[in-house]
Amino acid sequence: SINTAMTSPALTLGSFLLAFSPSLTLLFTIVFQKPQLVILAVCSAFGYLISALGSSLVWLALSSLSSSLGGVSNGSTSSWGTLLALAVPSVACQMIVRCWFVKIYFRVEDVIRRSVAKHEEETANDNNNSTSHAETNALQLQLNDLSCSLASGSGYSLLHALFLYGTLLASESSENAAGGAYGGGGSTGHGGTLYQESCGIMPSLVNGALVAGMFGVLDVIWMCGVFYGMRRRNMYGNGGRRRRMQSLMEGLGFVKGGLDDSLSGGNAALGFVAITHLAAALVLAPNAYEDGCKISLPLLGLVLLFVGIVFVRGVKGHFLPEDQRRRIYGMREGGGDDDGFVMRGSSHHVE
Repeated sequence: SINTAMTSPALTLGSFLLAFSPSLTLLFTIVFQKPQLVILAVCSAFGYLISALGSSLVWLALSSLSSSLGGVSNGSTSSWGTLLALAVPSVACQMIVRCWFVKIYFRVEDVIRRSVAKHEEETANDNNNSTSHAETNALQLQLNDLSCSLASGSGYSLLHALFLYGTLLASESSENAAGGAYGGGGSTGHGGTLYQESCGIMPSLVNGALVAGMFGVLDVIWMCGVFYGMRRRNMYGNGGRRRRMQSLMEGLGFVKGGLDDSLSGGNAALGFVAITHLAAALVLAPNAYEDGCKISLPLLGLVLLFVGIVFVRGVKGHFLPEDQRRRIYGMREGGGDDDGFVMRGSSHHVE
């Protein structure tokens, strides 16, 4: 349905802030302070593009196969099949790209650390050794898992939000320049604010902004979870295939065992990210029905609340590896708490 009143600039601006505030806040407060973090954010955004391309290719192959086999395109069973065919490949592609992105980052990090160590050896007998050592410590502190996962998550979530919401926001924003309520602007084609049957209680701009904003926060948490999981696999994953498979099976019981600082805890974090991402995608299924947003939005909010609470409680005190915590505590010249996830004085390593 169409409301003949023009889409107001206040509605457009408010919806924009609702959708993009999580990622933009991280970008302006943390990422833009350091060029290394800006590079990470850009690379992670490119990673989302790769995952979107991969999931699109999988969907194209599945739809072509279904058409060639004479698949039925109506009925509730077909709707759920379509949803799974869209959600499962998308979640799988995004999970694979996240893991490969973090794995490549760890390789680059190792190169940087070796270069820093070599630089320290070459300047060991220099008169300015203390100054050089402080500079290399500062460089290493910028490459800790907390700041890098937040930077990567912000870039990833920003592009994800643009894909989810950018087209709708742009089409509705053009309403203001259409020359009146019936001037032909907006996504409706003839002016007015767009309402959809799936959410008749609020404009589509607001509904889409809520979904994009919640997925923006989830993308950041999921990226932190992948950093945590891949770091533990990198630290403790040298026990052979049998040991890795055993830890993987143990990690699938993340609800029971928790996200502890071990190989199984790292696998649990990766499994937690994949399962909750799929759950977040599937709770949007009610949007296929009239006023389905009354169900899907609260469910998505519950998924966000669950993911945030479980992850923060699970990694509190040991999100950062021991060597990174030691460097941070050393730069703070003694004192500090044992919380490796949220620290006082975080400006030493993220600003």
